[in-house]
Amino acid sequence: MTIHATRTQNEKAVEKLDTTDMAGGVLPRDLFEEWYQKVVDSATMLEGARTEDLPRPQMDLPRISVGERMRRGSDENSGGDGQGEVNTDAVSLDVEKGTLAYDLSRESVDDTLDNVDEIVLDMLARQFAVDTQDLGINGDESSGDAFLNQNDGWLKILSNSTDTATYDHTDGNGNAQPVDTGLFNEAIQAMPNKYLRSDRFEPVFYMNENKVQQYRMALTEREDPLGSAVIFGDEDITPFSYDVVGVAAWPEDTAVFTHPQNFVYGLYDEVEIHVLTETDKVAENDLFARYFMRVRDDFAIEDEEAAVLTTGIEA
Repeated sequence: MTIHATRTQNEKAVEKLDTTDMAGGVLPRDLFEEWYQKVVDSATMLEGARTEDLPRPQMDLPRISVGERMRRGSDENSGGDGQGEVNTDAVSLDVEKGTLAYDLSRESVDDTLDNVDEIVLDMLARQFAVDTQDLGINGDESSGDAFLNQNDGWLKILSNSTDTATYDHTDGNGNAQPVDTGLFNEAIQAMPNKYLRSDRFEPVFYMNENKVQQYRMALTEREDPLGSAVIFGDEDITPFSYDVVGVAAWPEDTAVFTHPQNFVYGLYDEVEIHVLTETDKVAENDLFARYFMRVRDDFAIEDEEAAVLTTGIEA
């Protein structure tokens, strides 16, 4: 294919993503669903989390539970002695605005053989997923960092909650300690019994990927079959039969033990993507186009009591 033919093909492809004919540049429903699925599939945390497509900027997601030990004995000719109640409340989501911009160089349009519209949409989705997962983990509205203070993330929400159980992994002198089997044992014991393994609830450990690798290395030093199995990849890391998930953006000094869907991510479904071709920046930098995406989303924890926040891990 000649350069001229490639350029022509890609210019037509880019026009498919030109949102100037849409109201406010909002992605149509079919493109939104495709883009949203790419976002979820591109991030470890979002893939396992409870993700919600929000039709309104402010929403309460229903939460329902029942009490414990509500069964009662009953005398003959009597019934209905139990006094249990169904508890209903909600997880509140109030979305915050975030933006992401990409510059598409003229050379990319000339040289790329595949459809540029698909490449750009995929690139936006993947980068948005990586950034959103990072913000979901580390977000802190009180931070002076312009990225982190967009929203409070899951760790901040858990650390602020008085309902969340905690475990401090430091030693008697207050020194942080490496990940070991004792950490997993203490976190499991700190979890309320009703949230441990059941048909409805299967908690896992979340920590930095480097910490998971260090634990793998520690296991390989054992002089037993498990050490050899870990070296050769024949054995998953499942302390006390619970899975461990390593996440690149996770802080090295912290871990969380909870069910994946206890992490809630809500995205307002009016995602805007604008293709800018006639701005000063486009002209000054000889760009083919500048892609600007605007989203509104929020993070929440469904049940703060159903998590154990572990600190004091050696970084």
